Amino acid sequence: MSGPAAAPAHFPSCRFGRFELQPEDRRLLEDGVPINLGARAFDLLVALAARPGQLVSKNDLLNLVWPGLVVEENNLQVQISALRKLLGPQIIATIPGRGYRFTATFDGTAGESPSAALPDATPATKHVEAAAARLTNIPADLPALYGRDADLTSLRALLDAHPLVTVVGAGGIGKSRLAQAVAHALAGHWPDGVWMVELAGLSDPALLPNAVAQALHITLPGHAAPLDELVAGLAQRNLLLVLDNCEHVLDAAAALVQAILLGAPSVRLLATSQEPLHLPAEQQYRVLPLSLPAESSASSLREFGAIALFEARVRAANPHFTLTDDNLAAAVDICRRLDGLPLAIELAAARVATLGLGPVRDKLNARFKLLTGGARATLRRHQTLRAALEWSHNLLDDAERAVFRRLGVFAGGFTIELAQAVAGDAELDEWAVLDHLSALVDKSLVVADAGETPRYRLLESARAFALEQLAEQDTAEALRLHAHAMCNFLDRVDANNLDCELRSDQFAALALPELDNLRAARAWATGDAGDPEVAAALAAYASSLIDYAVECVDWLLPLQQKFEGGTVDPAVAARYWGSITATNMTGHVLRMLQLDAARRALSLYRAAGKPRRTFSCLINLSRHLAAQHNYVDAQAALDEARGHLRPDWPMEFRYRMLLRESSLARSAGRMGEALAICHDAVRVGASIGDWRLESIARNSVVDLLWEVGPIEDAAREGVKLAEEYRARPAPSSDMAMLFANLIGILSEMGRVDEASAVAREAIPIMRRARYTYIEEWMYLFWRRGQLDTSALLLGASDAERARFGTPHQENERRLIAEARAALQTELPSEAFANRLAAGAALDEREWLGVVSAALAQSDQHQP
Repeated sequence: MSGPAAAPAHFPSCRFGRFELQPEDRRLLEDGVPINLGARAFDLLVALAARPGQLVSKNDLLNLVWPGLVVEENNLQVQISALRKLLGPQIIATIPGRGYRFTATFDGTAGESPSAALPDATPATKHVEAAAARLTNIPADLPALYGRDADLTSLRALLDAHPLVTVVGAGGIGKSRLAQAVAHALAGHWPDGVWMVELAGLSDPALLPNAVAQALHITLPGHAAPLDELVAGLAQRNLLLVLDNCEHVLDAAAALVQAILLGAPSVRLLATSQEPLHLPAEQQYRVLPLSLPAESSASSLREFGAIALFEARVRAANPHFTLTDDNLAAAVDICRRLDGLPLAIELAAARVATLGLGPVRDKLNARFKLLTGGARATLRRHQTLRAALEWSHNLLDDAERAVFRRLGVFAGGFTIELAQAVAGDAELDEWAVLDHLSALVDKSLVVADAGETPRYRLLESARAFALEQLAEQDTAEALRLHAHAMCNFLDRVDANNLDCELRSDQFAALALPELDNLRAARAWATGDAGDPEVAAALAAYASSLIDYAVECVDWLLPLQQKFEGGTVDPAVAARYWGSITATNMTGHVLRMLQLDAARRALSLYRAAGKPRRTFSCLINLSRHLAAQHNYVDAQAALDEARGHLRPDWPMEFRYRMLLRESSLARSAGRMGEALAICHDAVRVGASIGDWRLESIARNSVVDLLWEVGPIEDAAREGVKLAEEYRARPAPSSDMAMLFANLIGILSEMGRVDEASAVAREAIPIMRRARYTYIEEWMYLFWRRGQLDTSALLLGASDAERARFGTPHQENERRLIAEARAALQTELPSEAFANRLAAGAALDEREWLGVVSAALAQSDQHQP
């Protein structure tokens, strides 16, 4: 079926290089020998060869090769790749974002040249294209559309299946350009054409039928209502009608569309709006921001729509501009801070041409002053970022505006419950806030992220605008409500966490998304207009939320004197001291302080009559006593904790008991018992479906196997768990611990190249977690033959252990002893001492930088 469309009857045979194309016989010869070529690939080659040197758009090729079918654009890319493998990469040129061009020269045609016989298409196709050119008001040449290939395919499929499709999205996100591109691609599909009606300049909704009639050259006699006469004029027409920018005349647009659907069934309707029309027949297509790379160093950056658009727009003003290794990070950062919003990216790109990348990035905090000067041909509201947001804001009623501006205090998103706590007032109860939040989502000013638990956010530009509006109203009150809402949230999730009503992975999914909000709330609470009691409560509840222990220490330790004074709410004080005892504080807080904090928390929870909290404090107390080699008291604390344990408590309490029992058995040298108990903990974690608990216990198994052997078993289990972490990420602290173990295990086995690969993967994880495990790194660099780096890290390890009193595990002691003895022999004594001293002066940020640089060096190592 595809042959006639792509290979017309009068298309002659032609030769280029070693190839001869015979369309009528559907053959391609190479040096006279037929080539086996699939039907679609052959049709595609004919479609391109019939138009040598001409740009053929992707949409035109889809229509020619797959007529009447809706196919994904990657089908086209697959066939292009197949042709290039046969013909060579130079025969078909890609025009990014637009289409393809046949570049071969016809050097000996079997008949007349294809371009002479068929300059554009078959007579039938030429007729349709000519008709389409007359029956549309869409320009023949449209600007390139970046990053929207998937949107174009999806939108075409929806238009094939539904009488009404509304393209919905925020102002400046590219709804109009997307609708225009789809309409242009479908220009030949309707006998009466494709027509686009721009409504942005229409101030009187009553004139909407007249505006549509004028665009379609329909005369309204004036004998009846304009809408009725318009529908009568459309009743016998078969066309696509695009209504662009409906949001400010939404009710009138909905009434017009409904009337057309009922009275003109052959009219297909495509609307663009910041808010849906809310009609029964409506199919919504929500446009998302352009795609962004997760990292600034991502490969194939131009595959991301935001980056491709940014580069193209800068080059339009400065043809010499190109993305390089030096400016890549700045470009990605600009696009990311602008949320991939096309309008904002275009405005920023225009500034880059005159100011440069760095200055534009540095000035984005003043984005409403910076991002101006859009093209004069665009809508006035798209000539500045502020104008675009003002247009959207002006469409809200007073209550919606109040909720919108108060939502600006949230950083990184929010839940419905948090929104209700912050955005309400005496006149807006929680149900009213919910209704207005729903309206803001409909109007594309708030983004609803997909997920099991609904979560909402403002794009950064919308948030900046909301805060600007808030500054004129009730900033202080909104910030106060936000901080108190975060306190209440943390109190609630902390209770569920420590009382084990939530699995640890459920707790993380609930709590970790609020990290930015927690930081914002603390910034207010510790400021001049803040509240010291709120600041104390936020710090006390923070450790279970923050996955970055050093940051949490910076919050907790300055408050130590305040909590020692005994003037703080006992519940908050108990949580504060409990936070200091947490595992993620080890290595960042003095061990004696952790031991003292465990005793203080235990006393407060005992006095409050909270058995589950008392159990948790006893487990922590046992751990810190064992770290001081006080195994008798550590066992006593564990026995007391076991006495609190109840059969009806969640299984996580049993899990925590098992891990502590395993650790004490290990300290006592009962390695077989420790390993068996640890396997029990793995089974408990798996039985309750808590992946994080299961993986922590499995990591303990790896560590034990490394100590007792065989080391091959430790490597096998560690590599297996690492693969699962890559597919199913866990908190950075858990992943950092496993990767550190693997670095040590593989290095000790002599598998140094594998250990180095794991080390490179571990660096960003350890940076996030602020857990660094110096000893394993030190040993790796000794095995790599980088003796100066190894000695430097040995000095850092010695200093850290002396500073915090954290004892080494047996595995670490073994690595240190072997490497230290070797380094003392292999390095001159003065050089060794100097490296130790230099390492002792480094903090973790600095020596991680040393590690990164050392890994970038040669992988040469000694056996």
